[in-house]
Amino acid sequence: MHISIFLLCYNESALLPHVIKHYNKYVPSCNITIYDNESTDNSVEIAKNLGCKIISWSSNNIIDDFKYKNIKNTCWKNIKSGWIIMADMDEFLCITEKELKEERDNGTTILNVKGLNMIGQSQINNLNDIDLQEIVKYVEHPPESKKLCFLREAISEMNYDFGAHNCAPLGNVKYSNKTYINKHMCYLGLNFYINKMVNRYQRSQKMRQYGFAIHYINNINKITDDYNYQLNNCNYLN
Repeated sequence: MHISIFLLCYNESALLPHVIKHYNKYVPSCNITIYDNESTDNSVEIAKNLGCKIISWSSNNIIDDFKYKNIKNTCWKNIKSGWIIMADMDEFLCITEKELKEERDNGTTILNVKGLNMIGQSQINNLNDIDLQEIVKYVEHPPESKKLCFLREAISEMNYDFGAHNCAPLGNVKYSNKTYINKHMCYLGLNFYINKMVNRYQRSQKMRQYGFAIHYINNINKITDDYNYQLNNCNYLN
């Protein structure tokens, strides 16, 4: 059974080893391709050392949701069969090879997914002081309930919208009866979250002119309040 994973990347050296560890653990026969947006840190070196294929592309060091959308809708089209997982670097889909086989045998062609914001308490930006696999605190986050896993031979188009939060798939569309968790690794620690938000705010000025990326802010107090609200209102995974 072929499982092809495509991950978007820009300066993700902190998250990259964790997401590769996650998918190698649960779907060990997967092939992972990193679409790297000319990272300036050592993301590419990390990905290569972990056995990933690298495809480089450029948005001139800014967030370009139009290009992101195009990549997510086309990068997997050279694959003819098997499961496709099309995700951002901070999206950890919780699925095993056994479950994928069962879903295929049941005729499923797209997984139903429930998005959770995972809440970590790292004290440093590189996250080396926590194990992301052990995080159990979460807050439900419907925008991360994405259709990010589908069976290629059954689906000709996914027609992802901006951010891939919505889609209009074409082909033999049959959603899974079971709902799988998508762990959104965003609130992993206050310092990590501040750094992420401020950096993305600085790179998203063009997109804000179109009304996109408006959730990125550079107000440290508001970012801190947001993180603390998530932490104080979290639930716990069983």
